[in-house]
Amino acid sequence: MTDQSPQPRSRIQSRAVLWGLIAIYTLLIPNAIYIYRFIEARFGLLFAGKIPLVIVILLGAGYVVYLWRSKLGWTKLLYMIPSAVIVLAIFRLEANPNKHIHIPEYILMAWLVYFAMKKDYRGGGMLILVFICASMLGVVDELEQGIHPGRTYGWTDMLVNTSSALIGVFTNLGLTGHQESGWDWMEGLKRVKPLSGLVLAGIIINTLMCFYLFRVQANGGVLKGYYPDWLLILNYLFLVLAPLLFLKFNRITRLPLNLNQKQSKPLVHDKTGNVRCWIYPILAILLFMDLLLIFVSITGLTFK
Repeated sequence: MTDQSPQPRSRIQSRAVLWGLIAIYTLLIPNAIYIYRFIEARFGLLFAGKIPLVIVILLGAGYVVYLWRSKLGWTKLLYMIPSAVIVLAIFRLEANPNKHIHIPEYILMAWLVYFAMKKDYRGGGMLILVFICASMLGVVDELEQGIHPGRTYGWTDMLVNTSSALIGVFTNLGLTGHQESGWDWMEGLKRVKPLSGLVLAGIIINTLMCFYLFRVQANGGVLKGYYPDWLLILNYLFLVLAPLLFLKFNRITRLPLNLNQKQSKPLVHDKTGNVRCWIYPILAILLFMDLLLIFVSITGLTFK
């Protein structure tokens, strides 16, 4: 039997709200610089520079208070050690204090992605996927900054965003104890090989895109002459063909309940949600990256 019962309307709406919130948050993050600069102009450079540190300290204190009130056990404090090391490394290696605000921004991003994934995901690998998606959204942030009038594209920001997303994963492990096991859902990826291949192709194209955009940035921000024509063609093809191929090959919602025929018991229905989570969000992020690049190509905007 391969029919699946429809998901509750409230669950679908809740998922849509969370992913919508993540999309809006990603679009708004580059504009946080205006708030920072307002505070800087009103209260001074030194005061503004301390804000990220204060927020991080408050988040750490909140973590400890939550452990105490929920009685999760003080061993969960161990997750604070790698988190603290990452924070100290960022503060030490990144001299610009306004870059430090990325730490709380991407801790929050990782948590938002976690809550959105939690609606569908069952089994192992969820926090790995949370880290991947939050890190990719950090790259989207940098692409947005490349065309933002008050921001610039930078690899150091990408590192800060990714590292901060990792802090979000560590704190998640501490506060939720999320350690679900079971990787049998991966059998489902084999049933949607065209979509898995599409995601892989998108990752390769967009990785090359991010690399060549540094060359564009270093040469006045103009694509022509510095961004390869063959890669631009691939960007256009991916943006146009990926949605069409997705519609043609999307069979995730029609996967059989028993993805692994060798098992004596069928898999839980929600296991198909894992496959969706590994395909849908990553593909959407990749398409938006391509859309940003093509927007720059069509409008002739300077990519800084």
